Amino acid sequence: MTNLAISAIFALMFFIIPVGSEEGVRRLPYVTIGLIVVNAVIWIITSMVLSGQMAELEQLHERMMDIEIHYAHRFLETDPGLLQEADYDKVRERIHAGDIIPVGSEDYQQWNNLYQHFKEKSRHLVFESFGFKPSEFNFLKLFSSVFLHGNFFHLLFNMLFLWLVGCNIEDDWSWKVFLGLYLVAGLVAGIFHAMAFSKSTVPLIGASGAIAGVMGAFMIRHYKTKIRFAYFLWFFLRPYVGVFSIYAGVALPIWFVQQIIGASWSMESGTAYWAHIGGFVFGAILGASFKFFGIEEKYIEPMVDDSFEKLKLSSRMKEANRLLDLGETRAAISVLLQVINEEPHNHDAPLILARLFFEQGNHDDALTMYNKAIEMVLRTGNHDMITAVYEEVEEKNWIKGFSERNIYTLASYFEGAGRYEDAVKLFGIYIQIYQQGAVRPKAIYRTHLLFKDKLQDEGMARNALAFLRREYPDWAPK
Repeated sequence: MTNLAISAIFALMFFIIPVGSEEGVRRLPYVTIGLIVVNAVIWIITSMVLSGQMAELEQLHERMMDIEIHYAHRFLETDPGLLQEADYDKVRERIHAGDIIPVGSEDYQQWNNLYQHFKEKSRHLVFESFGFKPSEFNFLKLFSSVFLHGNFFHLLFNMLFLWLVGCNIEDDWSWKVFLGLYLVAGLVAGIFHAMAFSKSTVPLIGASGAIAGVMGAFMIRHYKTKIRFAYFLWFFLRPYVGVFSIYAGVALPIWFVQQIIGASWSMESGTAYWAHIGGFVFGAILGASFKFFGIEEKYIEPMVDDSFEKLKLSSRMKEANRLLDLGETRAAISVLLQVINEEPHNHDAPLILARLFFEQGNHDDALTMYNKAIEMVLRTGNHDMITAVYEEVEEKNWIKGFSERNIYTLASYFEGAGRYEDAVKLFGIYIQIYQQGAVRPKAIYRTHLLFKDKLQDEGMARNALAFLRREYPDWAPK
């Protein structure tokens, strides 16, 4: 059994893949999502074009083979080892030189026409046209190569890593700085690859160098953030599946060392290790420079505030975050309580407090803070924040602990946002808990309309209407 076959079998028996991080974001990462969409669309288009090109080349190849097979005996006469030549292009160069098929023959003329056509078509393959060749340095191709991917899994794993680290860096540094990092890291990665293989004619494609740059920045900026990995292990005919977490400050350096080991093979392979190394080093240096010289605090944070329209952190919020980083939880809680009194519109403070109280097992105070947080974010109308707080509380099964006003307002919000199942669920909780609620009949009627018009559940719609007529005969429509 070959080493390749053994490696393939082992890969099927055991693999680890990153599935997310424990660091949230404050705003939907539009540029990260946009890059993923752009890469996916380009892959679909190039795959369709490449499929047609390869089909045409295959037809030319078969027609050339029809002629070559008639002269197979000459291969043996000229060079017995020629048929075992690994690079078939070299074989055809011998044919083109007239060593196999007589130059003046009609077969040679026909074969040569096909051969020239084949070479011309080969030069215009998608990856040849837009991939970056170190031996033919071209800046535009260096840029375009970042958006090309060889196959679906090449695209999938690159986009998975981009999503893993891109969301947070975009959130930290604004979409402008993040996009600049991504593109420049891609160019730097290509240059590193070209320096290692300056004479290579194999096109370099893929976003992995650009993504490695974002990974380097993520390692510096979020070294304390835990990255979640899913694993699959087939051991003694039993599958083992699970998830574990490792700090980014540990996991990403391990990945970087793997790239160095791969590059130490000092030969060109299917993986552009030097591109990964170049991109990662660039991103790490940039992240360290931002931190060491105070660039992020002086220039990037104001840009982030303007770009994402976030509330600027007050001096007290910065102090609370500093205390939390130092592990001084009690002091941080004291500062956050002051923030709530001084900044009634700051929804970050009650949300952080809710999580801290929950970790301490103080569930009553945690629920009080979640109520404050949801009330504040409902006023802002920020869909991402509303959804995040709702899902966080729902996970704890604490929705019933929300105030009457918050449950009804949240149900109404989800109804307007098109999340009809969540709206029905919340209206149901309101109807069940607040039996003397002032808007209870309205909640029942809106539940009836949602089942009838949005969820197309006639049975539940009739039940809701019958319940309304029984509970509030004077209010129900005829």
